[in-house]
Amino acid sequence: EKNAPALSRETFEETIAPGLTHLTMHRGRVDNRLVYRVLAGTYRKQRDADARIRALQQAAISGTPIYSAGSYDIVVGRFSDRRRAVEMQERISQLEPSQGLRIQEIRQDISSPTGPWSIHVLIADPELMSVRVAHAYDTAIGVETTANLAARQGALAAINGGYYLESGLTRGDSQGVLMIEGRLLSEPDRGRAAVGFYSAQGRTRSLFGRLGLRSRIFLSGQDPIEVDGLNRARQENEIIVYTPEFHRTSLTSPGGAEVVVVDAKITEIRQARGSSNIPPAGYLISMGSRASDAHLAMFKVGAEVRLDLSLIPLGTESDQDWSKAEWIVGGGPLLLWRGRRIETPERESISQTFFLARHPRTAVGVRPNGTLLLVTVDGRQPRKSVGMTLRELTDLFLELGAESAMNLDGGGSTSMVIDGNTINSPSDLSGDRMNADALLVFARK
Repeated sequence: EKNAPALSRETFEETIAPGLTHLTMHRGRVDNRLVYRVLAGTYRKQRDADARIRALQQAAISGTPIYSAGSYDIVVGRFSDRRRAVEMQERISQLEPSQGLRIQEIRQDISSPTGPWSIHVLIADPELMSVRVAHAYDTAIGVETTANLAARQGALAAINGGYYLESGLTRGDSQGVLMIEGRLLSEPDRGRAAVGFYSAQGRTRSLFGRLGLRSRIFLSGQDPIEVDGLNRARQENEIIVYTPEFHRTSLTSPGGAEVVVVDAKITEIRQARGSSNIPPAGYLISMGSRASDAHLAMFKVGAEVRLDLSLIPLGTESDQDWSKAEWIVGGGPLLLWRGRRIETPERESISQTFFLARHPRTAVGVRPNGTLLLVTVDGRQPRKSVGMTLRELTDLFLELGAESAMNLDGGGSTSMVIDGNTINSPSDLSGDRMNADALLVFARK
């Protein structure tokens, strides 16, 4: 491009420990040339931004979502000539009159197609390194910084993990599947992607795919009872199981009923009280008021009970060995699977806006030889790193030689820690965000 600054393509490599390498990658450029674009609307909800993008697509117009301060601007074009922007504005106004339609004059911002990008990659040898999943303060709820979590666990390095509740009584509750040391702490969310790890024949093995849950309670002489969730807030029509990892109590409101199970036997049934103590050697079956009306009569003190919580691979784009996994964290969407690009975010209830917008990103992938790739891309910092769309993130994993990969929680949560220090540039002005869980890297023993 005429008068454009040169593109940067620098990579710096350092060895953290035998079998663990850190790459710092700088790509792209800052471009301060003046351009024009059309602002086609601003939306706080992704579904409204999606609707605007679809309406533009039907008219063969490409709308780009740009995230800023909790909302999305849908913009069209990057024109060097203002007249072309005026023509586009008139074309869009004929589709649907909008008071918010206007021309913007911009220089460098996160919509820049040339970046820049600041990328960090951890490359872990599966014969020398293991990857585990840990939750903040070793429970199923609560938050702490990735740096603090990694330091407590004594990890060589770490990246932040999956999606989670950012507020409320159960802040830090994973919004997706979570398994730690073989114990399931949270169920899959809307069939979204997950990554799992286990050890076999002296190597760290990884699994990628979309997961569901088969969750049932078996009582003698009764039909199986479906369970709605695990270690999360309970609704009035739901049955939720609470394990000791969740909290000292179930944190439920008064109403419904809670069944105490110890050593596979019902030891107590508590009605209408809520927030029952969770037995250290058992679990609670908690029923909201409507679920209690339908099922409570089936439970008797002294009766034997069996709980079946089984992870189920969904569709053809999932490895089949999930029963071997010791550590699992959910995220989404799936980016690559066995060498094939996966660009169907709607299958995981992920919006086109989230797919197309540039954000800070955290992701994990694997090469055909089992080498693990833990990646962060900084964003929302126009002169340092603009962030990536999920398509751009997929391109990055292909450049790194991955055959399977998936997206994790990003935005202000994106963090990479090495030797106890956060080495990327978090987008929150306050610095490191308090996150729920993390992927930790250790030397294999």
